[in-house]
Amino acid sequence: MVVVSGVSDSPLAPLEKLELMLPGFKGYKRKDLIRQDDVLVRQAIKMRLVNAQEELGLRESRLAAQNPFDPRISEYEEILSLLRGVSEEVGAAPAGMYTFYTRFKLFEEDMMKIVEYDLKLLTTADEVLKQARGDADPATLRQLISEIRVAFNDRQKLFSPEKLR
Repeated sequence: MVVVSGVSDSPLAPLEKLELMLPGFKGYKRKDLIRQDDVLVRQAIKMRLVNAQEELGLRESRLAAQNPFDPRISEYEEILSLLRGVSEEVGAAPAGMYTFYTRFKLFEEDMMKIVEYDLKLLTTADEVLKQARGDADPATLRQLISEIRVAFNDRQKLFSPEKLR
């Protein structure tokens, strides 16, 4: 007897993973939806980072209530500052680099790189949130936040014409 599953055993492509992670994501398939997809991705990343900030803020508050001189409080403050900075960068970036993509063609190769960056950014933001909810190691959080900042900056360059990168 053969049992047929509704789910394929084949691995998902980055675009398919993003479509599952972000309801409404169209995969940058149509030029007029590039901006909308970009906003959707950046909002999802920012929300995960904001949720991580809230988790760490609560942890810091509990720690300060127990011992206001605990050295870990300054570590949490530094990490919260880093999280605020990167979440604001992600949230405030021009949507889909609107001024450029209307005048310059985005090539499929660049779109696939953007999708790969989106997946990396979302999974890294998920890991930051997981760490914030768990027993977060400050060094690990700093590294993850740094990875997000670098990947996001590299991603944003792909919305510009190659000459301007």
